[in-house]
Amino acid sequence: MTARQRRPRTAAEAREATMEDKPIAEPALLEIEPTPDAERSHEAIQQSCDELLRISAGLESLLILLELQAGDHAGNSGLHALLAPLKQQLDQAVNRVQAQY
Repeated sequence: MTARQRRPRTAAEAREATMEDKPIAEPALLEIEPTPDAERSHEAIQQSCDELLRISAGLESLLILLELQAGDHAGNSGLHALLAPLKQQLDQAVNRVQAQY
């Protein structure tokens, strides 16, 4: 026997039967429209990240060239040691900014 088929005997049963009969309303979704300033800011940040990623790719190319020429020039290892940590810091900074957007 379901709650709808039987008559509630107590006030608590009546409340429970009423609650079972009511459909559960779906929560309303809030649609937040970005403001023009927010859109411009987001676009500027994205463009800056793209530029930084291009710089990172250039540094990666330099590092590869330095590795390939390491046998020829002893000074290349020092340059590689300077550029590699800078590239890692740049990549980490870009990743942190991109994670926020």
